[in-house]
Amino acid sequence: MSSIAGRPFAARPVAADPATLDAYFAQVRSFEADRLRSAERSRRVAWAVASSAGLVAAAACFAVAALAPLKTVVPLAFRVDNTTGAVERVYDVRGGDMEATEAMRRHFLWEYVRHRQSYSAGEAEANFNAVSLTSSPTVQQLYAAEFRGSNPMSPQVLLGKDGEATVRWLGTSFLSDRLAQVRFEQVERKGLIALPPRRLIATIAYDFAPGAVADAAININPLGFVVTSYRADQEVVK
Repeated sequence: MSSIAGRPFAARPVAADPATLDAYFAQVRSFEADRLRSAERSRRVAWAVASSAGLVAAAACFAVAALAPLKTVVPLAFRVDNTTGAVERVYDVRGGDMEATEAMRRHFLWEYVRHRQSYSAGEAEANFNAVSLTSSPTVQQLYAAEFRGSNPMSPQVLLGKDGEATVRWLGTSFLSDRLAQVRFEQVERKGLIALPPRRLIATIAYDFAPGAVADAAININPLGFVVTSYRADQEVVK
C-alpha cells in the first residue's frame, strides 16, 4: 500500500472498455495475418528462385552436352623413315574422312611425278602429254627441252627403245599451301640390265586454275591442276 499526501492509497482494478479491447484484438489479428502473408510471399519467392536456378542449371547442362561433339581430339600419327629421317603423316581412313581437297592435291602431285619420272617407249607420248597438260607454259618448255631426243640426258637417249624407268611412291609432305615435296624411288633398266634404285625428292610448286577444259584434257586434269615449278633431287641418306 502506498500513500499520497500522507493518506493511504489502494490500487483498484480498472474496468476494461469493450471497444478498446475489440480494437486491440483486431490489431493483433491484423498483425498475425500480415505476418502469415509475408511468410507465404517469402516461401513463394524462394520456390520461384529455386525453380529458376534449376532451369538455368538444366539449360547449361544441355548446352554443354550439345557442344560436346564439337570439342573432339583428333589424333595425328606420323611415321619416321629410319634411313633418311623423313617424317610422313599416317592417315587412318577408318577413323575419319581425309579432307577432300588434300586428297585431291596428293593425287594430282603423285600423278604428275609418276608421268614425269617414269618412262617406256610405248607410254612416252601419253606421259609427255599428261605432263604438258598439268604444267605452266614455262615448266612445259623446260620439260620439252629435257625430253627432246637431241638432249643427251633425255630418257629417250639414256634408256632407249628397250629401256624403262619405274617409280614407287614413298611419301608426300606439304611445305606450305601451294608447295609440296614428293619422295619416290626410281628404278631404271637398260635392256636386261637393271640399274641400282635411286631415292629422289621432287619439290613442286603448284596451283589450281579452273576454267574451260578441252575434251582431250578432261580425263587427265578436270580441276585445272597446274605445276608452276618442278625440281627432282637425289635424297640424301643420313
